Amino acid sequence: MISTRPQSILALAALPLSLALGLCLSGCSLQPGNGMTREQGDVIIAELREIRRTLADQPGAKVADKGSADMPEGRVEIADSDRQVLGSASAKVTLVEFTDYQCPFCKRFHDRSWPELKVKYVDTGKVRYIVRDMPLSFHVAAMPAAIAARCAGEQGKFWQVHEALFNAQETLSPAMIKTTAAGFGVDAPAFDKCQNDARIQASIDADIAEAERIGVTGTPGFVLAEKRGSKLDGVLILGSQPTAVFSSRIDALLSAPPAP
Repeated sequence: MISTRPQSILALAALPLSLALGLCLSGCSLQPGNGMTREQGDVIIAELREIRRTLADQPGAKVADKGSADMPEGRVEIADSDRQVLGSASAKVTLVEFTDYQCPFCKRFHDRSWPELKVKYVDTGKVRYIVRDMPLSFHVAAMPAAIAARCAGEQGKFWQVHEALFNAQETLSPAMIKTTAAGFGVDAPAFDKCQNDARIQASIDADIAEAERIGVTGTPGFVLAEKRGSKLDGVLILGSQPTAVFSSRIDALLSAPPAP
């Protein structure tokens, strides 16, 4: 964490992110006398974004909408998936999340926005939800967690383990991850073998490459899309945005006439 007075943080949050980072690189330091690495700069920018989103959640605050610097409008196309999916296969709208089990902003979406979106759209058959993985290199437990969740999925336990790992994010470790999976009745030998299967790692690496290709530079990142054959065509929503951002865009897609 950065030991900066709240007033200074709020002042930085009000600046364009590129300018705020420039100021931090020239004056903010995690420890006196030390320079700042690129990863530390990324953490600062993430925290500034989180402050903005928290302020946006306050009563009377304006909700970020299209045209925001954090929410580019260019359309993207990604491959559809039948793994790690919740919701009706015939749903008009698909929401894809690129996530990291150790990312606090992913947990923020998981805790604040996801429950309402699930009840309102996924459980009613309006939206199909897909989880894809984007474990960040500086989150040491994120890749093992992603592998474990996928291996649990090989035994039909993905969603149980997915939820449990987010709920216990602060205690993630290899031993805790294994214990969590075992608690849902996965077969231990098959689970251990799966964790060493190169195809699981390759599949996660493919998710990371796909995310980077379409412009997802951090987690969580989302694609809100409609199916076009074997592809999903849609727009990016970057970051743990207020629930209203997702709802307004989903409602707009649901009410739009079918594409020709």
